[in-house]
Amino acid sequence: MTIAVPLWAAAIAAAHARWPSDWLSDEVFIEHLRGRIGADGDQAAALSRLAVADLYLACACARGVVPAVESFARTILGEVEAHVARFDRSAAFADEVRQNLAAKLLVAAPGERPKLDDYAGSAPLSAWVRVAAIRTALNLRRRKAFSAEIADDRAVAEHAASGNLEVEHMRRRYQVPFEAAIGKALGGLPTRDRTLLRLRMVESMEVEAIATMYRVHRTTVTRWIGACTDRLLDDTRRILRDDFGLALAEIDSLAGLVRSQLHLSLARLLGDG
Repeated sequence: MTIAVPLWAAAIAAAHARWPSDWLSDEVFIEHLRGRIGADGDQAAALSRLAVADLYLACACARGVVPAVESFARTILGEVEAHVARFDRSAAFADEVRQNLAAKLLVAAPGERPKLDDYAGSAPLSAWVRVAAIRTALNLRRRKAFSAEIADDRAVAEHAASGNLEVEHMRRRYQVPFEAAIGKALGGLPTRDRTLLRLRMVESMEVEAIATMYRVHRTTVTRWIGACTDRLLDDTRRILRDDFGLALAEIDSLAGLVRSQLHLSLARLLGDG
């Protein structure tokens, strides 16, 4: 049923000119539009600035309309490969970004709305998704780089231990104490320090973004992260000495193992947190 209100007639017509009219009722779509233009000011002018057909598609996708989701995947998500080619030209990488993006935008926890429902319509949906695709691609690259760094750290530690039976014995013996000491040291950090480490090491957030969040200069964030990492390492060494009786000389002889274990455990503990 079409609602005979002049303010909405053109918007409904524009949406139906691009997409099937049976995806959404006029009432649902108008309510969706109302949320984008607000109740104050010149509503007609505000409505004229919106990408109405794109809002119709996004609204239908967010409400689980299967043909709409299929159209979104075929058109908007079909452009992902071109968006991320400058980072990695492989089809596998584009497909990974596309799958991550689809899950992020179209899937929601019980009682929540999909992220696609956040689309405000002030820019074309393709441009909005392009930004999300680039962010997803960057995050995937950072995670892979971080995983590679952890693997390198572990390889160095294992290589260092492989040719020395005494060091290998110590590595096996103190694996559990290392993890326990790191967990205890992490629990002793102030909330801000744990948050900084989580943002940087687990979420792979850029220093500039963290600086914006805290409204400080990026060098301040770099100094904060360096200080809390140093404190965490010092506390871990102290706990290994005081709680587990490991001599500092032994800890220093396994510096590579301590560093790799610190990196691995932080990623797990902060991720769980």
